[in-house]
Amino acid sequence: MRFSIMEREPEYLFDVVRRDLERLANRSYSQQGKFRPCCEIKENEKEYSLKVQLPGIEKDDIDIELADNVLTIRAEIKQEEMKDDEKMHMSEIAYGEYEKSVEFPEEIDAENCTSEYKNGILTVTLGKKAEEKKSTVQKISVK
Repeated sequence: MRFSIMEREPEYLFDVVRRDLERLANRSYSQQGKFRPCCEIKENEKEYSLKVQLPGIEKDDIDIELADNVLTIRAEIKQEEMKDDEKMHMSEIAYGEYEKSVEFPEEIDAENCTSEYKNGILTVTLGKKAEEKKSTVQKISVK
């Protein structure tokens, strides 16, 4: 007679659900408890293009930093203070700090980087540093 896994190990289902929830939480938050926004990275010969979702954030509250080919984006969405005669019934808005860091495999030209924030989407364009072309011709001395 065969038993299903649920009959043999009822805790198994709860372990699977717990692991899935932990994985989902780890994808959404960084180690410091900050939100990690969703992003998209594209590349062509000359540059990288990175789009990051930052809904509800003011342009002036976004900080972008490039150091050692690591781009770090930080932002914060602050909760409005409630008036004395108000009470919260429900809130699904994620308030707090957002942080996303991306390391690039090629050297970035810091002088050739731009960003634009429109409709809750931050677009950062990072130019690749032009590689110095070394001559492939090598002289060989005759002895």
